[in-house]
Amino acid sequence: MREEIIKLLDQYRLKEALSQMTGYATHTSDWQLKNEIEALQTSYDLMLQYTSKGMKDPNKVEIYHKMLRTAYELADRIHIAVQATKDYGAYYDTMRTFVQMPPHSYAELQMQLEAYTEDMATAPLIYTTEAKRDEEMDAMRKDHETAVDELFEKTWVSVRWSEPEFAEAQALFNSLLIQANDLSIMVSAVTLSLLQIFDIRKFIFLLNAYTHQDVMLNQRAIVGIALTCYYYEKRILQYPEAVSRMNELNENAEFIKDLHNIQIQLLQSSRETRKIDKKMREEIIPEMMKNPQLNMEGVDEDTEDHNPEWEEWIDRSGITDKLRELGELQMSGADVYMSTFSQLKQFPFFRKISHWFYPFDPQYRDIAKLSPGNDEQKISLLNILMNSDVFCNSDKYSFCFTMLQMPESQRYLMQQQLNGQHEASEELKERLKEMSQSKVRAEYVSRQYIHDLYRFFKLWSRRHEMHDIFEDTLDLWNKKILSQALLHKDYINKLADYLFTHNDLTEAGMLYDKSIDLYNRKNAELWQKAGFIYQKIGSYEKAIDYYLQSDLLAPDNAWNNRHLAQCYRKEGNYPKALEYYNKVEQAQPESLNLALQIGQCLMALERYDEALAYFFKVEYLDKKPQNARRAIGWCSFITGNYQQAKKYYDLLMSEPKPIMEDWMNAGHVYYILNETEKSIEYYRKAQELCGSHDEFVRLYQIDKKDLIKQGANETDLFILPDELI
Repeated sequence: MREEIIKLLDQYRLKEALSQMTGYATHTSDWQLKNEIEALQTSYDLMLQYTSKGMKDPNKVEIYHKMLRTAYELADRIHIAVQATKDYGAYYDTMRTFVQMPPHSYAELQMQLEAYTEDMATAPLIYTTEAKRDEEMDAMRKDHETAVDELFEKTWVSVRWSEPEFAEAQALFNSLLIQANDLSIMVSAVTLSLLQIFDIRKFIFLLNAYTHQDVMLNQRAIVGIALTCYYYEKRILQYPEAVSRMNELNENAEFIKDLHNIQIQLLQSSRETRKIDKKMREEIIPEMMKNPQLNMEGVDEDTEDHNPEWEEWIDRSGITDKLRELGELQMSGADVYMSTFSQLKQFPFFRKISHWFYPFDPQYRDIAKLSPGNDEQKISLLNILMNSDVFCNSDKYSFCFTMLQMPESQRYLMQQQLNGQHEASEELKERLKEMSQSKVRAEYVSRQYIHDLYRFFKLWSRRHEMHDIFEDTLDLWNKKILSQALLHKDYINKLADYLFTHNDLTEAGMLYDKSIDLYNRKNAELWQKAGFIYQKIGSYEKAIDYYLQSDLLAPDNAWNNRHLAQCYRKEGNYPKALEYYNKVEQAQPESLNLALQIGQCLMALERYDEALAYFFKVEYLDKKPQNARRAIGWCSFITGNYQQAKKYYDLLMSEPKPIMEDWMNAGHVYYILNETEKSIEYYRKAQELCGSHDEFVRLYQIDKKDLIKQGANETDLFILPDELI
C-alpha cells in the first residue's frame, strides 16, 4: 500500500494519495496519526476551494510543497505503525526491543565512546602487570563493542530524527575524541536506515559527513548520498536546503571525481560480480592449469570487434595469460574474492547486523589475539593482508576468524615461519608501506566499502528481509539530482566506455549520444563508438549515419569504411557496400577475410565471375578455405557449372563435420544432376542438423527460387521433403 501512495505523491496526485492514506491508517490504532492525516486532508481541501475560486495566495507554492512533504512522512509513519504489529524481521524486532528497553541517547553514547578512547590511551600506564592490563583492556573492548552495536541499531531503526536527536547525532559525529572507525559505523547505520525509510535530517547528516577530512568517513557518506538520491530523488527535490547543498556538490571537482568512482564501483558490483564469479570458476582457474593458444585464424566478418585504435580505453578479450587477466580484474576494482570468502561468513561475528559494517580493526576483541606483537622488523602474512587494499573489511575478518580456528601451536608455527621468511625482505617492507599509503586513497576505501555492502546484501543470514540494492540497475546518471556531476565533460566518456566494454550497449549508446551533443560533436572516435553500438544492436541505418559523420571528421579510416560496408550490406545496399569494401581493399590488399566479403558482395550483385576470382584467391591462400569453398560451390551452382559445384561440395563433405548448409546445398546440386537418391540422402543429413522437419522445410523453401532457375520441377520441390518423413 505504501508503494502505491508514494507513487501517487511522486506524480503530485495528492488528493488520491490522502484518500488511500486514510484507508491505510484504519489498520493502526494510532489516533494521533489519524488526526494528523485528517488535518492535512482538511487543509488541502481548503486549498482546492481557494484555487477553484481563483483566490490568489503568494505562499501557495511553498504551502503546497510543505503539504506534500508532510504527506510523504505520514505515509512512512503509517507503514511503520502497521508493519510493527505483524512483521518479525530483524528491523522490527530491534524496534520493538527498543520500545521495551529504550537505548541510550546519542549524548550518552557519545560519552561512552569518548571514554573508551581515553581509557585505551591510558590503560598501558595504569596497570602494572601485563595480565591485569590485558584483562582490563579486554573488558573495555567488550563494553566498547556493545556501545558501537547499540549506536548502529539505534540509528538503523530510528524512523525519523527529531531536531534535538539530529543535533545530538551531529554532535557525536563531530566529536574529536571518538575513533573514526566508530563514526564510520554510524554513517553506515544512517545509510541503511535511509534505505529503509527516508528522513531528510539523516540525508543532511550524510551531506555533512561528506565534508569530514577522514577519507573513510567521507567515502562512506558519499555512497550513502548516492544511494539515497537514487531511491528518493523526488522526495529530496521537495527540500530546498537539500537541493541547494546538492547543487553545490555537483560543482565540486572532488565530489564529481568521487561520485564517478562510486558509480563505476556500484556498476561493477551490481552487474559484474556474478559474471566474474562464474568466470573465475569456469574459465580463469581452469585455464591457469594449462597453456592456452588463441586461434586467430578464420575470423569472419561477424566476429570482428572494436577498433584497435581504441586500445587506450578498452580491455581486450582473448588474453591467453589468465594470471594476468586475474590481475587486471583486480586492478579494475572487480570483486574477485566474493566466491572465495562467501563460505566464510558463518562465524558468530556475522550474526550481528552492525558487524558487517565494521572497518577492519586489529583491536577488535577476538582479532587482538592474533596480534603478532610490536616488533616492526617482522612482517607477517597477516600484516600484509590486513594492510592490503585488495580485501574488503568483511573478508579480512573472515580470514582472521579462520586463522583463529587453527590450533594455537599450528598458528604459532605458521606465524614464526612467515616472520622468519620475510624478516629481511626490504622489498616486502616497502610494498607494505606502499599499501598502507594507498589505503588513504578514496577509490580504494570506497571500493572496499561497496564490497562490504555487497556481501551484506548477498550473504547476511536475514538478507531476504531487505530489498537487495544490487539487484537494481544503479544507473545514477539517470537521476536529475546527480546527472550534472556524472555527465561532466571529464567523466562522461569514461562512464560510457565502461558500459560499452561491459556490454551494456544501449546505455553506453545513450551516453555517447549525450557526450556528442553536449561536448564532442567534432570527435570522430565518439561517432565511431556510437555507430558501432548501433551496428551491434541492429540499428544499421543509424549506424551508417554515425559512421558517415565520423568519415567527415576523419576521412579514409579503414576500420570505419569496413564497418560502413558491413552496415550497407546488412541493409541490402550492395553497391554502397562494395564501394566501401573497395576503399578498405586499397588499404588492406592482403586481407583474405576482406576478399571473402567482397566476393560475397559481388555475388549478391550477380557479378559471379568477379566474385569467383576473389573466392579462388582466398581458397588458394587461406589455411582454412572452407568458407571460400562454400562460396565457390554456390556460385558455381547458380551459374550452371554443376560439375565444379559438385567438386567443391564433395570437398566440403570430406571434412570431419560438414555444416547443415553444406549438406543442403550439396543435395541441391545432386538433385539438379538427376542423382535424386544421393540428393535425398544429403537432405536427410541436413534435416538431422536442423533439429526438426519443420525447420528443414523452412530453410529448404528459402532456396526454392534458385532451384527453379536451375530447372527444378516445382512439384518435385513439394514432394522431396515428404521423402524425409
